[in-house]
Amino acid sequence: MSRRAGMLGACAALLTHALVAQSIEEFPLRPVAESKDAPLTEQISYRQNSYDDRGFNRIVEKVAVPTVTVYRPARAAHRGAAIVLIPGGGYQFVVIDREGHQLARYFQQQGITAIVLKYRLPTGETPEGPTLPLPQQDALAAIQYARSHALEWGIDPKRVGVIGSSAGGHLAGSMAVLGDASAGSRPDFIGLLYPVVTFKAPHAHAGSRKNLIGASATPEKVREYSLETRAKAGMPPHFLVHARDDTVVPYQNSEMLAAALQQAGVPVELRLINTGKHGFALGRGEESSRWKDAFVQWLDKLP
Repeated sequence: MSRRAGMLGACAALLTHALVAQSIEEFPLRPVAESKDAPLTEQISYRQNSYDDRGFNRIVEKVAVPTVTVYRPARAAHRGAAIVLIPGGGYQFVVIDREGHQLARYFQQQGITAIVLKYRLPTGETPEGPTLPLPQQDALAAIQYARSHALEWGIDPKRVGVIGSSAGGHLAGSMAVLGDASAGSRPDFIGLLYPVVTFKAPHAHAGSRKNLIGASATPEKVREYSLETRAKAGMPPHFLVHARDDTVVPYQNSEMLAAALQQAGVPVELRLINTGKHGFALGRGEESSRWKDAFVQWLDKLP
């Protein structure tokens, strides 16, 4: 074999390895047998605005089978961190592209394994007893799923966190309350983008509250699902970003949670920006684009 042929062969082998190592795969969150009787009701709509980097802005409704789409990097970095990405949608639909797959591609390129959660949506009725709403069940299961595949995916099971956007931020934030370290469902860090936090007036996002716990939820249930009332010592560190010009979910949601976490002694970084409005995802203008680099730097500083 000539030297040139050998070099070409080596380059081809390296390219093949990179293509195999950097992968995108979707998996059902639970064994398919458990979902075989689920009605085939899922609906995907294409919105004609706010496109992502691939020209999409799809929303998913009537999710019957929750899934995780795993974006594995070609070369792992940041000490094997993995992030479960939880899109928003007011607990009415899932903003799967702009707050899911687009973020996943960014973190994949940073050497971080990113896992997009497509979760079931709530019924609108307040669960009784210990039963959790469907989105909360799926988010807990997604964190467990990631940890159970740590060896296969080359991630550190002690560096599995979540990032949630809007109502997905409420869902991600509730993992700090509901997650159980012994069961593998507690995240190690939490990032929240323009999150729904409180279900109390005057700063509540009424649609998220109605869709998750019902229009007739008791004051006790409203308090139970208001994240700022559940802050306690020992929760994972939080990173919050919110725009002051957000007219959908007021920035006071993030302020309230950050203050409650600080009072409880939980490490928290709050970044309030002047512009970006709601749903800026990776960024809508220079100021709202800075958070992602700041988040990665914050992540690297965590123990």
